[in-house]
Amino acid sequence: MRAFVLRVIEALPLAVFLIYMAVVDPREQVEWRAPYFAATALALAGTALLWRAGAIFNRIYLGIALYFVSGTLALVTRWPWLNAEYGRLEGTAMLYWVLATGLFFTLFNPRGYIGVDTGPRSVRAYSWALVAITIAATAVSVYFVGNRVFSSFVPFIAVFTAHGIMKARLRHAAVRA
Repeated sequence: MRAFVLRVIEALPLAVFLIYMAVVDPREQVEWRAPYFAATALALAGTALLWRAGAIFNRIYLGIALYFVSGTLALVTRWPWLNAEYGRLEGTAMLYWVLATGLFFTLFNPRGYIGVDTGPRSVRAYSWALVAITIAATAVSVYFVGNRVFSSFVPFIAVFTAHGIMKARLRHAAVRA
């Protein structure tokens, strides 16, 4: 139950952001403040809570949290060009952050992009495979910018699904070993 609650907390910023986007559909810079500020506050609070609980972060949600933080910083520092670009790119901008986070963890963390404590060789192999899937999802997202289904939903579903399947396989292999 504890693990489920931590995962819900980790996913909450994205859920709040998406609900706000669906209901309000912001167009002006001023209208972007509420979703970014709310998502960033939830992401920072959730990150602190997960850190204190000693949980392993889901790297996809961590990349999304970094997207929210960067969007908030752009609003606070009055860099309207960044938020205008984020608005134009929609989910593609989030995928860029997820990809950067995945690459960072694949290169510099023993749990890799997958976020599992198993053998370093399999973690590395699965992490690179997930990086490749994320690159493909990002390419699809770039190609379909402006189409929310194919630019945002389908690529994220692919990345989250691949992550879940790979993580389950690694855990299953670790239990059998």
